Amino acid sequence: MISSVGIYLILPYLGAVLAFVLGKMNEKSAFWIAEIVGAILFGTSIYLFMTYTTPIDIDYTWINYGGIQLPLGIYIDHLSVVMLLIATGLGFADIHFAHDYMGEDPDKPRYYAKVLFFIGGMILLVIAKDLIGAFAGWEFMGLASYLLISFWFKTKSAANAGMQAFLYTRFGDIFILAAIGLLYYFVGNLNMVDLNQMANNGEIDKTVALVTALFIFLGAIGKSGQFPLYPWLMNAMEGPTTVSALIHGATMVNSGIYIVARMFDFYAYTDALFIVANVAALSAFIGATSALVQKEIKKILAYSTMSHLSIAFVGLGVGSLAFGMLHLVNHAIFKALLFLSAGAIIYIAHHTKDAWKLGGLIKKAPYVALFMAMGSLSLAGVPPFSGFFSKDGVIAEAILHGGPFVSIFVTIAGLLSIAYITRLWVLVFMGEPRDEGINGHVHSPGNIFIRLPLGILAFVTLGIALYQTNIVDYIVGHPVEEPHVKGLLVGFLVGMAILFGIVVGLYVKGMNLLQKISQHRFIQIIHQILFNGYYVEAGITYLSKNVIVNGVAKSFRWIDTNLIDWLVNATVPFARGIFKAFRIGHSGKIGDYIGIFAIGVAIIVVAILIIVKGV
Repeated sequence: MISSVGIYLILPYLGAVLAFVLGKMNEKSAFWIAEIVGAILFGTSIYLFMTYTTPIDIDYTWINYGGIQLPLGIYIDHLSVVMLLIATGLGFADIHFAHDYMGEDPDKPRYYAKVLFFIGGMILLVIAKDLIGAFAGWEFMGLASYLLISFWFKTKSAANAGMQAFLYTRFGDIFILAAIGLLYYFVGNLNMVDLNQMANNGEIDKTVALVTALFIFLGAIGKSGQFPLYPWLMNAMEGPTTVSALIHGATMVNSGIYIVARMFDFYAYTDALFIVANVAALSAFIGATSALVQKEIKKILAYSTMSHLSIAFVGLGVGSLAFGMLHLVNHAIFKALLFLSAGAIIYIAHHTKDAWKLGGLIKKAPYVALFMAMGSLSLAGVPPFSGFFSKDGVIAEAILHGGPFVSIFVTIAGLLSIAYITRLWVLVFMGEPRDEGINGHVHSPGNIFIRLPLGILAFVTLGIALYQTNIVDYIVGHPVEEPHVKGLLVGFLVGMAILFGIVVGLYVKGMNLLQKISQHRFIQIIHQILFNGYYVEAGITYLSKNVIVNGVAKSFRWIDTNLIDWLVNATVPFARGIFKAFRIGHSGKIGDYIGIFAIGVAIIVVAILIIVKGV
């Protein structure tokens, strides 16, 4: 299994270089290099899963200078194996799907190189034993996400979205770097396994542990699109849809949850999980309600990503590592399926993203409609699909251990899943085409590169429902008792049925009624608030511009210009004055020199007398 570590650490980056260099010589080779590398990485993860007996634990010191030692070890346990399967499996499916979706793009070598680099960053984060290595993988993903989101950088909106993602996530990353510094200084250990054990033994000062846990969580908020650093997640839709599937399903957004799960005992020791749960519950509510009114297919799915990642965070926050991680696994699969399905829709509809311009696509793309319906049912939490088991488990845990705020908000978010995903599916596939100019040119995605990944993911999201208990037991390493809340299942299913009926009634048969409702002034105000994501992005932009740029930054500029520059510039006339004063004594006349000498002697004598008298 040690050879697997070498493959994980070297192959993604080697593949990225080869895909770019050889792809420039022969464009088709870029895809096949990425496809082969993706297959090898996924195969390695399957092999690791099948042969796993004990954790792979490798210690390595990156820097050893004097008394400074910075570790860079490797640690692969059950949690790592699960995340490796997600990252490499969904990454491979994404690469396969991109064959047609990116088929007409002139920069395919650059695209596949960045995708492999992205997957390599996630792998490094997952298998790192120490926070140093995890932070390196974390930053590799941040760089790659910027490059992928702004892949079509000649478009201003894509360039801006990439920069926004970079700045928002970097803001959180600063706190992770600070946490690393605090732990190194106060604890002297950056090993995440050791930190968990030290927390269990009570060997870490609780104040230090709480501060560092919250700092790391701030980084996770940025990467996983939680309140208030979620706006970048929505604007990241400017990138190719395959990038959206990779970021929102397999890799980057999951990394924040993973890092908290990896240090779960450390978080439990600090009582920081209370804050995690409350922030996540609020984020879940914001994401679910905002998804209800979006027009673009990918933005609806992006807000649903925010909501469901928050549900997974709630699971961790209320003390259930098992169900928090289970929902992360299920979400990764059905969300990758939904984003790739959205990519298929956009592909066959000539890159149309507005769901309101589509309609009736079930006739042209029945397989895509079926596969997306399966992903939608899983996201909504409809049995027997996988999303039902994990979402029901998290909500039950929240009701039992989360308090009123957490339990109410996460329950509402869970219920609304059926509303916004049904609305999306109905708008795209049901009824008649609403824009004949678009629908008249729709073609069927009838090839293996589009259908195969969708079919496999749809089968998996249904099939793994049979193994939910096994997945939970595998992640935590022991059997876990499933939480039960009396009446929750029946109430939840009834609530979803009612919401489903309302959405289908309004968007299939009641469009006239829907238009009348939407014209009401109060409804329009609510719609605008939700459509703009509660204006959080506008608030951050205003704060950044008016407080930081116009306030703090301009104040420093004024000080620099009017005070610092004045002091620097004043040294010139001051030096000239001194020069002129001393120049008087250099006239070349002996009389002047004797006079100055006499004055100097007099000053010295007076100074001596003053000192003697003082003594």
